[in-house]
Amino acid sequence: MTKIVYLDQNHWVTMAQARVAPEKIQRADERQAADELWGLVTAGQVRLPLSSAHLVETVRAGDRERRRDLAKVMLDAYGGWHMLNPLVVRRYEFVGGFGGPAPTVADVFTTAAESPFFTYVPTIGNAGRGQAQSLATSIAWRAAWASLLLGETLSKEELDTTAGVIERWAAVPAALAQYLRDHPAERDMRLVTVTYLLGDLKADIAQACVLAGIGNEELVNHLQPENVVGFFSQLPFTGRVLEVIQARLRNTADKWVNNDLNDLLFLACAAGYADHVVAEKKTGHYLREAAKFTVPGASVHLNLRSLVQALQTSDQPSR
Repeated sequence: MTKIVYLDQNHWVTMAQARVAPEKIQRADERQAADELWGLVTAGQVRLPLSSAHLVETVRAGDRERRRDLAKVMLDAYGGWHMLNPLVVRRYEFVGGFGGPAPTVADVFTTAAESPFFTYVPTIGNAGRGQAQSLATSIAWRAAWASLLLGETLSKEELDTTAGVIERWAAVPAALAQYLRDHPAERDMRLVTVTYLLGDLKADIAQACVLAGIGNEELVNHLQPENVVGFFSQLPFTGRVLEVIQARLRNTADKWVNNDLNDLLFLACAAGYADHVVAEKKTGHYLREAAKFTVPGASVHLNLRSLVQALQTSDQPSR
């Protein structure tokens, strides 16, 4: 059965190097793992979906030649599959938590046009039926995606605007972490983190209430202090976000930086629904710990050789 594997951007770079500059991969066993993964992709045993995070990080990837080499490799490997935008997944996880249809693996990983973007409206629970595309639509979408991935890098103004938005996001958990360091006390850190998330996700929760058809009274019942942590923890993606943030808030030496937003959203989302995730080291360690307190999800790896070994030895059925 085909396994769904989500690669963080740095591991896509390794996959590209295996094709165009294998001498740049320092470890021979990592180079061999990349070659073997290519073989599994070619054989149809592994699916490597792309996301809007990959798009953003690719158009910012160094000089034009390097970026185009990376983009071409990603387009060769992804097979038209994308991961639903995490903001969309989060909204529908809340809908599912409130009694409506919850997103499934087939919803989160899809070939539907425009699915990587936050404006996409999925037909949850009807993946493959409500999302059926005409051949013309599919061809046009794939051509548009390829054009975006291969396109020029963002302008300085666009990069500065994006950086400003992310900096403002990172400043909030950084300020909360600083407050907790400055005012040590016995606290339920998961409840502290849920309180922070409830403030941050008010719009998502309101939209989910409308989609699920519940009123204020039902909402309050779901989010009582005695059950709100449990409510969040049973959401595959959002529960992992809760665990990663609370673990980072506990770690007084941790620093919040701009890259944390993409790592947190996209890797946690993939970890909730894929079969395997190959993450950058820091977030990967946090996601491994998060798996102990959330619903089952992906196996999390920190390098390609770990992934390939798991793929070659695992007898778990694909979900």
